[in-house]
Amino acid sequence: MSPTKYEKLRWQEAETVRNLLKKQNSLLGDSLENLDHLIYLQKSINLLSLEEICRVLVEKLPFILSVKYFTFFLFDKNRHRLNLASHNHPDINETYSLYQNESPIMREATTSGRYIFEQDFSASRYFRGRKNPLFSSKFFVTIPLMIENEIIGVLNLNDNEKGVFNVGDLDFALNVSEFVALSISNAMLYERVKKLSITDGLTGLDNHQQMQILLKNEVVRCRRYNSPLSVIMMDIDHFKGVNDTHGHQKGDEILLEFSAIIKKVCRTNDVAARYGGEEFFLVLPGTPIAGALHIAERIREEMASRMFQSKGKEFKVTVSCGTAEFDPTRMEGSENLIKVADLALYKAKHEGRNRTIQGSTDDLLDT
Repeated sequence: MSPTKYEKLRWQEAETVRNLLKKQNSLLGDSLENLDHLIYLQKSINLLSLEEICRVLVEKLPFILSVKYFTFFLFDKNRHRLNLASHNHPDINETYSLYQNESPIMREATTSGRYIFEQDFSASRYFRGRKNPLFSSKFFVTIPLMIENEIIGVLNLNDNEKGVFNVGDLDFALNVSEFVALSISNAMLYERVKKLSITDGLTGLDNHQQMQILLKNEVVRCRRYNSPLSVIMMDIDHFKGVNDTHGHQKGDEILLEFSAIIKKVCRTNDVAARYGGEEFFLVLPGTPIAGALHIAERIREEMASRMFQSKGKEFKVTVSCGTAEFDPTRMEGSENLIKVADLALYKAKHEGRNRTIQGSTDDLLDT
C-alpha cells in the first residue's frame, strides 16, 4: 500500500469517527435536554392537588412536548366516561364529558392500553376524512395514562411548528406521560384518603367529627356577622325494626336513599352529615328557623313518599326531624345548638314520629 493511499484511508477513517462523534453528541444533547424537561415537569407537578396539576399542564406541557394543543381526560371506569380535566384548546367547553364509546380513538386506547400514533388524521379510520381547521399539522397521538395496568386517563396531542411528529418525539412523550400518570395517581389517592377521613364510608356525607368542626366555624361566623344559622337533626323512625325485619342490607339501602334525598335538597353552602347510625344532621348557614322548617319538611315528605320492597312486599319508612336556630344571646356555642335540635327531635319521636318539631332555647332551661 502506497503512503498516499494509506494517508487517504486514515483520513477517511478519521472523518468517519468524527461524524459518529458528532452524531453521538447530538443525540446526547437531545437526551440531556429531554432529561432537563422531565426533571422540570416532575418538580412542577410533584405533590400537587389534581386541580393544580391540571393547571400546570396547561402552562408547561405544550412547551415541554413541543406541541400546540393537548387534551387530558380522566377516565371514570365505573360510568365508562371520559371527563375533560385539562386542555389548551380554544374551542372546547371546560365541562366537556363523553362516553367512552363516543370517541373511537380514545375507546381503543383505553381498552387496549396502547398508544395510537398516526401522521394524518384526515386519512385515519378514526376520523373518516374529517378535517380540523385549527391544526396545521395532521398528526395525532393518543396515549392512555396507566398505573399498574389500570387506565386513569387519556392524553391527546396535536399540531406543532415542525409539521411532523417523529419517533423520537413519541418516545419522549411516552416518558412524560408516565410522569403525568404517576403524579395524577398520587394526587387522586391523596384526595381520596383525605375525603375518607372526613366523610361517612356508606353515605358519602360528612362524618360526625367533620360536622362538629364545620358547625363550630359557622357559629363563629354567625356571631361575627350577626347572620342567622339553623340546624336540623333527623332520625329514621323504627330503623332497628327495619334491620330486624328486612336485614341490614336493606337497612343500608334505606340509608343511601335517605342520603340521596338530603343531597338533593342541600344547597351549596349547607353541610350534610351522618351524625351516627340512623341519625343525620344538617347545618344551614344564613338560614333562619322558618327556612330550616321548610327544608326539614321537604326532606321528611319526600322520604315518606318513597316505597321500598323486601321479600315481595312493599313498605314505607318515615323520618322525624328537630330544628333549632342559634341564639347568640342565650347560647354559648355549638353544643347548645345541637342540644336544642336533639330535644326537638326527641319531642317529634315522643309525639308520634314522622313530623318536624321546632326547638326553643327555653328547652335548655327545662333540662
